Amino acid sequence: MSLPDFRVSHSLLVTEEFRRALEQARVLGILPVTLRAGRWILEELARTPMEFGESREYLPHLALHVRIGFAGPLYAEFGVNLPNRIVFIRHIGLS
Repeated sequence: MSLPDFRVSHSLLVTEEFRRALEQARVLGILPVTLRAGRWILEELARTPMEFGESREYLPHLALHVRIGFAGPLYAEFGVNLPNRIVFIRHIGLS
């Protein structure tokens, strides 16, 4: 039996960061590719977050792997808690 997907969580601040990034992408004329990159990032974070991006640090007291990943014009900073299978998005924006 395969393990369930990861639950992806983010704050309202991250939602606002993403909205600002989309508005900036619209102004720059790259909205379609930015939307595709956003969908791809969310799919990767829900499926294989430890394979997406690169490791930045490990916080043992939280069992949290802090990572950053890039897709097209977007980047995401996130933490992965493997025991609980949760991904916390810390920041997202245009790179």
